[in-house]
Amino acid sequence: MTRAYLYKGAVMEELGHIDSAMFYYKTAEANAGPKDYPNLGQINTRIANLYRHTYGDVQTCYEKYRLAYRYHRLSGNKKMQLNNLCCMFIMNGITRLNEQDTLFKRAIKLSHELKDNKKLCFLYELRCNQLSREDSTRFKAKQMAFHLLNNYSEFINNDLLLDLAYLYAKENKPDSARFFLANVDERREPDDKVRIIIRKNEVLSIIALCEGNPSISHLYTAASSRLNDSIDNNREKYVIESIENEFNHQQHNSIISRNDRLHWSIIILVAIAAVVIALLLTAYLRRLHRYDKIIENIQLQSADQLSNLSLLKQNIEKLKIQDHQLKSFISSHLNLMSEMIEACYYSPKSKLTEQVKRIVQFQHDNHQQWTQLYHYIDAEYNGIISKTHNAYPQLNDKDLLLIALTATGFSYIQIAIIMGYANATSVGTIKQRLAKKMHLDGSLNDYINSMVRS
Repeated sequence: MTRAYLYKGAVMEELGHIDSAMFYYKTAEANAGPKDYPNLGQINTRIANLYRHTYGDVQTCYEKYRLAYRYHRLSGNKKMQLNNLCCMFIMNGITRLNEQDTLFKRAIKLSHELKDNKKLCFLYELRCNQLSREDSTRFKAKQMAFHLLNNYSEFINNDLLLDLAYLYAKENKPDSARFFLANVDERREPDDKVRIIIRKNEVLSIIALCEGNPSISHLYTAASSRLNDSIDNNREKYVIESIENEFNHQQHNSIISRNDRLHWSIIILVAIAAVVIALLLTAYLRRLHRYDKIIENIQLQSADQLSNLSLLKQNIEKLKIQDHQLKSFISSHLNLMSEMIEACYYSPKSKLTEQVKRIVQFQHDNHQQWTQLYHYIDAEYNGIISKTHNAYPQLNDKDLLLIALTATGFSYIQIAIIMGYANATSVGTIKQRLAKKMHLDGSLNDYINSMVRS
């Protein structure tokens, strides 16, 4: 972008639009970075040229050239450094005579480094022109001019010939002065034709004084004045300083405008942020409220569950009481059955015996009664029935009944009567067969005792 503005300014300068050129140069300078030394050097060089050739502001021109020289030194562009030094040397002869020697030495050193004989000759010619203006340095100026004439003849320009003519005219040698004036050719430098004519008139005026013709000298001086006046009248007086100030004013207004936009952007962003925060806070409060409701529901459910748990606990206690009562009933029932069997055994011909046999037979045939008995025996004797059934699925209900009656402490006689065997001896035989069926290493009683103890 910086180069684009620089090129646009150059195009405007070529087209003669000096105000537009200055505007684009200043825009390029404002757009350039602080370390964009090549572009900053080019920009300040072109601005200096505008001050020099169009407006004629020597002081500002010199400052711009010096700034451009500093940027080109930082960028390492020696060719542009030399160009800036040459321009500063020209301006220095008008503003800062005390810096001439330093500028001249730097420029000569760079010319030798770059092997630029044309610039070297140009610098020596400028120095010769400066030295020729003082009586004390005219001899040195003459030596320098002849050195250039003898060694750099291909770079000789009209200014060097005019310098020699001026020097000889000041030495009262009009013929030598006329010789060098005769070799001056305006066609060699058409852009400087008016300036060359003015310088020629200056030399001819001195020659006329040397020859004793003050009236003719006055005519040459008047002609030079008219030419200078015509140049001043015809030169376009572009007030570049006002253009630069206007640009700076525009830049200032632009900065203020950007700051205003930034200010409003910040306000808008803060407002948007406030709205977003408000929405987020609202959503958070709603969610928090919802969470409060959820927590409240959980608390209610927990209270209900605690209430249910309390009822369940009460029911468990009731069931425990009922279970205890059931166990007591079953235990007393078994004891009664045992006593009735004993009575039947010792009184085989009485009516009680017949009654007991019917009760036992009813108990034996009633599957529900034996199921309740199994639950009781499991609860009281370490789950012996369910564990045995799971371990030995080949056992039938009769086998499990035998194990249950043995575990509860029924004798062989009682077991024989309950299960309908002929005598007590048959119970022992059946127990042995059941032990073999279960593949036990010991007796059935040992198995039952180990299960109850474990």
